Amino acid sequence: MPSSFRRLLVAAAALLAFAGSSGAGGVLRPDDPRAPVAALYAIEKAGRPTLATPLERAASLTRGLAGLWDRAEARARRGGDVAIDFDVATNSQGAELKSYALAATRRDANRATVVATVDSGDWARASARENVITFSLLRQAGRWRVDDVSGVAEPNPWSLRDLLARAAKS
Repeated sequence: MPSSFRRLLVAAAALLAFAGSSGAGGVLRPDDPRAPVAALYAIEKAGRPTLATPLERAASLTRGLAGLWDRAEARARRGGDVAIDFDVATNSQGAELKSYALAATRRDANRATVVATVDSGDWARASARENVITFSLLRQAGRWRVDDVSGVAEPNPWSLRDLLARAAKS
């Protein structure tokens, strides 16, 4: 069985196992904008980093954001670095995800905003604002995809798209 197919099966199983913790009271439907975010957190709960490979990014992110990440990563690697040095889903460098809650705060036919509130147990945070991660989604090819992720690393707000754009230029 090819490893990409195996990863897809693991992600699907994880989504089914953990989507109930999204606050939806059960498995999320594919047309629910919380579904791709819940899939990312299911991967986190399984102990794997999210969006770690170009293949994973292509599956979850919009074409534009995945391409920007790939360009930023290629540029950073030339300098012996990485484009993104933290886990955007937990807004941390190594926190273990204990639980999460998702809320779709805005939705129209092609855009949605999903806010995740994460509980990383005893992971030290400067403020509760650091536990809130916002996912901006677009509908592409008939499904919801992440177009940006944002949060706060006190006292500074951050946006994945902005961080990648800077890394792609530097």
